[in-house]
Amino acid sequence: MNYLDQYIEQYNGWNAIFSKEPISRPTTADECKPLFDRLAGELSPENLCCDGELRGAALRKKSNLLYGTWKDLETIFGRTVDEDEVWGWELWKK
Repeated sequence: MNYLDQYIEQYNGWNAIFSKEPISRPTTADECKPLFDRLAGELSPENLCCDGELRGAALRKKSNLLYGTWKDLETIFGRTVDEDEVWGWELWKK
């Protein structure tokens, strides 16, 4: 299973707990944008390391999943996406 599939499985696990709709694997650039937005937030230092509580192997595992998912999304999106670009993703709708 690739990183994106693992990420979606985890995402949908949390969605199920909170009675939210599951998401499916994105197939277009527009479908990738909300996931890029979510990943950008998850990759912020305080979120990535859970305010310093996550270290070592657990931090590397989480980091590998998130960055691997980012790369998988870039493949679908069709180009490299910079994290700073994602913060202005509302501009992409134009």
